[in-house]
Amino acid sequence: MDSTNFEFEDSLLDVVLPDSGYVDDGQDTSENFAGLQSSREFPGNLWIDPDDWKDAARENDRFGTWAETTRQNIGRFTNQSPTHECTCHSLIQGAEAAYRVQSGFKYNIALSPISVYAEANPRQWGGANCLNVLRIAMERGFLPEPVHGQSEIFEHTLHGTCGQGNENNSRGDWVPLSQFPDGWKRTAGELKPIEAINPRTIEQCVCLILAGYVVNVGRNGHAVPWNHLVWRGRAMYFGYADSYDIVRYDSWRTARGAVGGASSITLMSTPATFENAFYDGTNDINTT
Repeated sequence: MDSTNFEFEDSLLDVVLPDSGYVDDGQDTSENFAGLQSSREFPGNLWIDPDDWKDAARENDRFGTWAETTRQNIGRFTNQSPTHECTCHSLIQGAEAAYRVQSGFKYNIALSPISVYAEANPRQWGGANCLNVLRIAMERGFLPEPVHGQSEIFEHTLHGTCGQGNENNSRGDWVPLSQFPDGWKRTAGELKPIEAINPRTIEQCVCLILAGYVVNVGRNGHAVPWNHLVWRGRAMYFGYADSYDIVRYDSWRTARGAVGGASSITLMSTPATFENAFYDGTNDINTT
């Protein structure tokens, strides 16, 4: 793959899905995100000069260090259709990417979107905003999904969605928080974000994506996880693995309008050892 010379169909660009569950209630602002415990402003050491963006993208292509590559290594899309869980399907990609970065791109974790959504919106339908689901995750963590043998690794797991799901995104009936498995907080406490960056500009978002992280945003009624960048002609686009079994793209114009509520998980608490996560069988980053 050459991210700097990439083609995709126009039907995948700036897709609007107003019924997926993102609630634009005015809470997703930089000021509110800055008030979250363990949130921080964009650090200078992650800044990449725009003149160097394409070189950094080529390095991610070569070494497999895009967050999109992390998603592929985990081996799944998630599929929420037709639920309103989009903020949490987006959020777990950020947590999963941060987890893999911490492990030296060796170990993976597959987290359950519904394990946070069930608290963000106990009514099942109606959606949530990005700030609230991040706050919940940072306060008490996620549960892992019972996929990739994780039900044999972790004390507690929970299916990922009450929507369509797929082979690697488990589905089940709606489960309120009161019916989570006894003692679930012990496992969730090992799998929670302990640092999230609040980028204030679109350029800072680009730098975070180039560093291998996901930038979570809500825009046009839908929450999406920007996890890689591509150039088509002279224009750059923000790629994301949408929670409908498909990769789509946002233009610079669409992305710029979503920056106010953007966040990026950059550090996770972890189990006692990374071996308490599933292993994808590749010790080394692909350099071919």
